[in-house]
Amino acid sequence: MTPHAVWRAGCEQKDFDYAAGSALLIEAGDPRLIFLAGRDWQTFDYETGLARLIALSSAEFIHKAGIFWRAFDFEAGCAALAGIGDPEYIYRAGRFWKIFDYGLGLEALSRVGLARYVYYAGKEWRAFDFDAGFESLMRCGVAEYLFYAGAYWKRFEHIRGFNRLVELGVSEFIYKAGTLWPIFDYRRAWEALAADLAGSLWRGKAFTHPRWRAALRSIWREEVTRAGLPSSAGTA
Repeated sequence: MTPHAVWRAGCEQKDFDYAAGSALLIEAGDPRLIFLAGRDWQTFDYETGLARLIALSSAEFIHKAGIFWRAFDFEAGCAALAGIGDPEYIYRAGRFWKIFDYGLGLEALSRVGLARYVYYAGKEWRAFDFDAGFESLMRCGVAEYLFYAGAYWKRFEHIRGFNRLVELGVSEFIYKAGTLWPIFDYRRAWEALAADLAGSLWRGKAFTHPRWRAALRSIWREEVTRAGLPSSAGTA
């Protein structure tokens, strides 16, 4: 019988020898069929099946087994995902598994260094070390996800995050941070926008957005006062 036929027989035959079938599928080494047998069969050698998925470095099906198998070693599965280092399935396991080592998962995501997954983990995992996550985002240096984290994480160091955002100099996300962040230095941000020759679109948006417009009026009034000009000169 082919491995697929073995899996099908285990689903359909009442007198199926599950011990022999488990051994056959696990030896064949098709991670999808190993996962399906663990999900669909009345009984399965879950311990050996997981060990085989780990040996095959099959992050996708380790993740799926952690959701659907009736018996699963979450400690071994989490360690395996961290070792394989596929950020998609580390993130998904942290979101969907009922037991997960969030510290180990974040360490693995930080090691991979893709800001997108660190951000989503901070937004959607049940437990998250925001201090460690913030430092990871700072090292990654991706303006888009610094902006998102500053806007949507439960905890974020906005002053340090702002300094990093300005250092990165991406006008789109400097502008967007000014529309949503609770702590923001509009004067320095405007200077960064003005210094970006390609940032005219975002400077234009700043003139029309209520928060930016109010901040710019305040900045201009301060400049007018400092220069000793009539206050009407600073009216926009």
